[in-house]
Amino acid sequence: MYLNDDTFGSSATSLTSLAVVIFITLSLYCFYVRELTSLRNVPGPFFASMSPLWLITSQRTFQRPHVDLDLHEKYGPIVRVSSNEVIVSSTKSRHVIYGATSKFPKGDWYIPTGSAGWSDGDELDFLSELDMDKYRLQRRLVGPAYTDNFMRQIEGNLDKILERNIEIMIQRAGRIEDVDHVANFLASGMILSVRIIRGFFHSCDLDCLQVATFGESKGLLEAGVDDGAIQLTMNLWGYMHWVGYVPVYHRAKKWFNMIVKPKLCIILAILPDLPTRKTTMHSKPASQMTEHVFVWARKRIRDRFDSFASQKLPTQATDIATRLLQIHAEKPALKPHWVAEMLGTNFGAGVETTAITISSFLDFVISHPGCQEKVQKEIDEAREAGKLSKLPKLREIESLPYLSACLNESKRLHPVVGSPLQRVVPHGGIELEGKWLPAGTAVGINPWVMGRNKSLFGADADAFRPERWFEMSREQWKACEANSMFFGAGVRSCPGKHLAQAILSKVLPLLLMELCWSHAQPGTGRPIRSAFMTRLHKVKVQWKKREVTEVSLRDEAEPIVFV
Repeated sequence: MYLNDDTFGSSATSLTSLAVVIFITLSLYCFYVRELTSLRNVPGPFFASMSPLWLITSQRTFQRPHVDLDLHEKYGPIVRVSSNEVIVSSTKSRHVIYGATSKFPKGDWYIPTGSAGWSDGDELDFLSELDMDKYRLQRRLVGPAYTDNFMRQIEGNLDKILERNIEIMIQRAGRIEDVDHVANFLASGMILSVRIIRGFFHSCDLDCLQVATFGESKGLLEAGVDDGAIQLTMNLWGYMHWVGYVPVYHRAKKWFNMIVKPKLCIILAILPDLPTRKTTMHSKPASQMTEHVFVWARKRIRDRFDSFASQKLPTQATDIATRLLQIHAEKPALKPHWVAEMLGTNFGAGVETTAITISSFLDFVISHPGCQEKVQKEIDEAREAGKLSKLPKLREIESLPYLSACLNESKRLHPVVGSPLQRVVPHGGIELEGKWLPAGTAVGINPWVMGRNKSLFGADADAFRPERWFEMSREQWKACEANSMFFGAGVRSCPGKHLAQAILSKVLPLLLMELCWSHAQPGTGRPIRSAFMTRLHKVKVQWKKREVTEVSLRDEAEPIVFV
């Protein structure tokens, strides 16, 4: 076929025309979303107003807490961060969005945290659940297994694993000369990169969660292995924290994995095998691989159901699994697969909350001169007075007000969640911070921003200063607690917060009672990596056994009567 110059010229003209049409269309779209929508008067970065791309890019920096703090510093209490999303920062807006009577449903960001619509809708998933009637029913049903009273009933399980784990830490702290083995914290026992220290506390925390849930533990800390659960959880949040802003991508991926992929596997199964290239790489046999905690938990759940079918449940529950099975027997509305999903949630969400909190608490206490010494002096005095056991009991933390104040400061300055808790403006629209937001607008508050609210915490809200909690009036203290977003907000707060608080109340006094902590590389600041869950990044610490010159300290504290 003969092509002349006119043919090429016509093709070039068509491509130019197409490019012009695309440019004009995009320009009109950008002008519309920026200047003609109801959000046109909301301040914010120029490119953020045009599409979710600016927001996705910000998420991918893993610095979302600092991004939002800087945005509010520059633009004020309400900022437009996408074509249809704003973030706010005031306590008044918090009450409207997350209060007990709020009608704001969760936003599309939560779609990837669940089944994305590719299920029968009968799962238990408190993070992604949008049906509030179903959510409230499930919370009521599982609630008795997560109360403060039940945590005290099962704390003996925690005592056993904590006693063993603190012994391991003391043994490893004695090998200070092995600091060169920083790549392997179990070999050195002294210096840990934040990934390693995070892994260390994740292992310790997983041990605690396992004994609280099933009455037994894999002994990860003692074994000195990452069973894969830590990295699996990190990878999961690393994906979800940005893909929530493009849920159509996740829906398509879920559709392919659940609908298309199984059919492809059937087709591939009937095709002849293709020749494979030999490799010199060797993998460990499956029998030698360590199963991660989620596989381990599924087996324990199956064993519990088998046991439940063949024999009576004990009258006194000694772990969360038994308590949930008791509730299931009393109230069949708590379905068996809901029990299994709730038990799995203990490890999917619980380990992040407590491990990150322990790491950030220690970093703050180490970073501020005299703080660690004050906490340890308070612990020693409480032990001497018989108010604190060698293995701290729940609520004995009430005899440690300065440690509690340090924990409060750590929780407000370094909440576990570092992204806004997204909600959607309901039908009829609403005015927030003097700006009209139409129905369907995504809106949220970043817990890091609320924790630094100057109307709550004063002009020095950015500073770690535990003394502020002693200076507050009762009304101020109540306001700070009411506006805390550490465990979420309103009716969607964390169902396992009493479990997390129980672990923190026992672990933190124990770590500072027995050990002295310091930074291995002082002056590196507090770098973070935020993938929804916000961790310290590349912070190095070391510990050694405390030498307490004193007094006879009783193993058990005097009984405390709580009114």
